[in-house]
Amino acid sequence: MGQREQKSSRVYRVEQTTLFHKSSTKTRFYGGREMIKRCSFCTLWLPTVVISIFTVVSFLVIFILLNHSLDEMIQAHKHSNSLTKKIEKMVSSTLNATFLGNEERFLEVALISNEIHDAIASIEQSNTYNTASLLESYRQLYKNLISAVSYSKENRLEDAQKALEEVKAYTLTLEEQMNKLDAHFLQNEKEHEKTLFLVMFVSGTLLLFTALFNGFYLIPQRVIRPLEESSQKLQRSEEKYRIVANWTHDWEYWVGKGKEIIFMTPSVQRITGYTSGEFAKNPSLLTSIIHPDDKALWEQHVQEAHLPNRPEEDAQGVEFRVIAKDGRIVNIDHICRPVYSTNKEFLGVRVANRDITLKTGILNELKEKNTLLDTLATTDALSGLYNRRYFNEAFEREIAHAKRMRTTLSIIMCDIDYFKRYNDTYGHQMGDSVIQKVSNVLKTTFGRGVDVVARYGGEEFVVLAPSTPPEEITKLTEKTREGIMALNIEHANSQTAPFVTMSFGVANCTPDVALTADKLLKAADDALYESKERGRNCITFVVC
Repeated sequence: MGQREQKSSRVYRVEQTTLFHKSSTKTRFYGGREMIKRCSFCTLWLPTVVISIFTVVSFLVIFILLNHSLDEMIQAHKHSNSLTKKIEKMVSSTLNATFLGNEERFLEVALISNEIHDAIASIEQSNTYNTASLLESYRQLYKNLISAVSYSKENRLEDAQKALEEVKAYTLTLEEQMNKLDAHFLQNEKEHEKTLFLVMFVSGTLLLFTALFNGFYLIPQRVIRPLEESSQKLQRSEEKYRIVANWTHDWEYWVGKGKEIIFMTPSVQRITGYTSGEFAKNPSLLTSIIHPDDKALWEQHVQEAHLPNRPEEDAQGVEFRVIAKDGRIVNIDHICRPVYSTNKEFLGVRVANRDITLKTGILNELKEKNTLLDTLATTDALSGLYNRRYFNEAFEREIAHAKRMRTTLSIIMCDIDYFKRYNDTYGHQMGDSVIQKVSNVLKTTFGRGVDVVARYGGEEFVVLAPSTPPEEITKLTEKTREGIMALNIEHANSQTAPFVTMSFGVANCTPDVALTADKLLKAADDALYESKERGRNCITFVVC
């Protein structure tokens, strides 16, 4: 488990720095520069240009309105000047009518006077110009005019002449003032036009300079360049982690708190045949493809490992099988660990699944080969029984066990009677067949799990029977002898019987500290020798 935890640690140190995006909504930064430029134009350049245009238009509107107001004032002054001339004409007509006695002139004076009154009333109603001074001038003129007329009717021509001169003098003064006033307003109008133009020009220039400064320096240096650098860094980062995720050989994914698939590497298709999109649409697909025999193991692992209260460094693993889309059985080495945010908020579980099908197949093959090698190393090829090497190891082990547990141990030495003559008569191939048949009888009779049946050499066999009472071992040995006779294998040159027989030597004892394997084996061998001396095809039993 230590190597697995180290592997998991290496995997997840890389994983923790990346892959916080959902597979179905991966962020792309290609074309980020154009997007940033477009956004900067919409958010910075365009408002600046619009404000500049709006300001210039506003100044133009103000200029037009002000110019219109000034035109009205000038027209009012010109109208006032016209009224003054009408007053002068009225004065002149009145004097002529007075001194010449022309009544038509008096009617003309009356008409002019009415026009003056109507014009002044119109100016006063339109409120385009302050008519107070104009009315006062008219009243003064009219007063002086009445005085001149009165003086002339009373034949005070000298006083009338003086009054008339005063009227002329006042009329000239009024006309001079009106001309000055007209010149003053004309000058003000030009100055206003120059000032307004200067203000508009300076404001527009400043706004244009601001727009150019923002567009060509401030925005590129302070906004676009940092955004482009950030976009390039994000693009490089995204590209790096995309390569890490897409090129990983293992099937890795991230399950959120709600059991939804947040991210899954494309390698899942290589392992299972299903795409990451299929898993994103159907989160239960993972459980459905698990081999039925391993579902209980998987559910137990999920209950124990997919919990939010485990330490982040605690990686747990399990091995199970899945059924791929094409029906293949895939062995999976699964390692998972919880994921937390910087605020220690549980974000789900990160998983790394490795396809170990090939590895499992190799291990199984190696296991089979090791079993075969062990069998070859401990088994006699001809008889299929244990060989002498394995018997010696088992013999030492069983003697030590019998000494420790104070139990009985029996050993049987047996030999095919006159086997050399059988080979000489029937050939070695037939002799090998006899050995195989005799071996089957021994294996069948002594088939308990604790018994050890071995070919000791040539036609000689040995049986090791732990914890077997004397009467039981005798019974089994006799059954073996009779089973060999029942084979009824012809043996014409045997001096014991016309068929193949076997002689047995049995030693049964409870080993003590002084007893060794050699001593017990010698006791069985001596018993076998005694059976041969007795005429063969018999059993000699000794207790030691």
